[in-house]
Amino acid sequence: MNKKEVKKAPALRFKGFTNDWEQRKLSDETNRIRSYSISHGFEVAEDTGTKYIHYGDIHTGKVKNINNINVLPNIEDNNYKPLKYGDVIVADASEDYKGIADACIVNTISNSYKIVAGLHTIAFRPKSKLCSKFLYFYLSTDIFKHFGYKTGTGLKVFGISYKELAKFKLKEPSATEQKKIVKLLFLIEKAIHLHQRKLKLLKVMKKALSQYMFCQETEFVPILRFNSFSDKWKYERLKKLIVKEIKGKAKADMKGTKSTYIDTALLNGGSITKVDSPTDTFHNDIIILWDGSQAGKIYHGFTGALGSTLKSYKPKYSGGFLYQYLKSKEPIIFLRYRTPNIPHVVKDFTEIFKINVPSVKEQEKISKTLNYLDQRILVETKKIGSIKKIKKFLLQNMFI
Repeated sequence: MNKKEVKKAPALRFKGFTNDWEQRKLSDETNRIRSYSISHGFEVAEDTGTKYIHYGDIHTGKVKNINNINVLPNIEDNNYKPLKYGDVIVADASEDYKGIADACIVNTISNSYKIVAGLHTIAFRPKSKLCSKFLYFYLSTDIFKHFGYKTGTGLKVFGISYKELAKFKLKEPSATEQKKIVKLLFLIEKAIHLHQRKLKLLKVMKKALSQYMFCQETEFVPILRFNSFSDKWKYERLKKLIVKEIKGKAKADMKGTKSTYIDTALLNGGSITKVDSPTDTFHNDIIILWDGSQAGKIYHGFTGALGSTLKSYKPKYSGGFLYQYLKSKEPIIFLRYRTPNIPHVVKDFTEIFKINVPSVKEQEKISKTLNYLDQRILVETKKIGSIKKIKKFLLQNMFI
């Protein structure tokens, strides 16, 4: 294809559509709805009948598809011109170029509230031939984002003007093809939303069980317990519940083939790298980040050579129980058991940190329950990631 030749159809299309897409300026296909310089200082706690869209909420994804009026903050009602169902709003400013030109759509209406465009936003109302939801997805593509990167300006705050955005040239298919594209992509978004709700519920359930299945500091019987157990729990120092404590010695420059290198990157989902250092930490061991801003963070289920900013504990009994207990106490570890300034976990942590422990059989029951929830959370997280990849692929290939 000649460099100057403009693509007239996307790579991926529904069967039966062969007509070329038509190119038009954004300003010719939409009317601008004035946004207002509303700062967070105008927010109020009580209901006012007016909600507003702030550019920061668009960047975070809080209001990508506004179908719940309650996600928006209240604002003083000063007779601002309201947005309507189907209006598309673009963030015209960001602290870095990556957030510029993020889009959201008003996908709900209410007789009780009106919605207004807030600080650093530009609102578009599509004209009759352009489907508003098609425009929303178009403005969610990398095509539009790239246009925002190229035309935006600024150092501390990266911004783009309506005058520049109005020049954006979008390409439109027939109304029928627009509807088919929109239907598919909204099904994808619905699937993402449903799995996100499920993930949120699983995390709430895990948090509640972690709170009720472990004894509090001054108690010896948990609030929630399996029927087959009645003995009081024992208050023990962490040191008595581990066989061995290891300070990591492996470093990234020890590249080789002997062991998997356990560092914070791997622990947080990074790829596996190998080092010529002996394996000193195993699947049942507890790993604690010892140095840095996240010192005190707990991990479990890794085998390899431990990195120098980490320590591992070899449990005397159930590694799963010990991990779940320590994980539930991370906020307390952060608050009470770290040094100020440059954070690291206090040296005598295992000697002064105390744990309420039941019998080994009860430990295993609790561990099995909470580990199951962790697995379900991981499955849902992966599903969301996979569906988002599908959506990204479709946005890249169904638009031009």
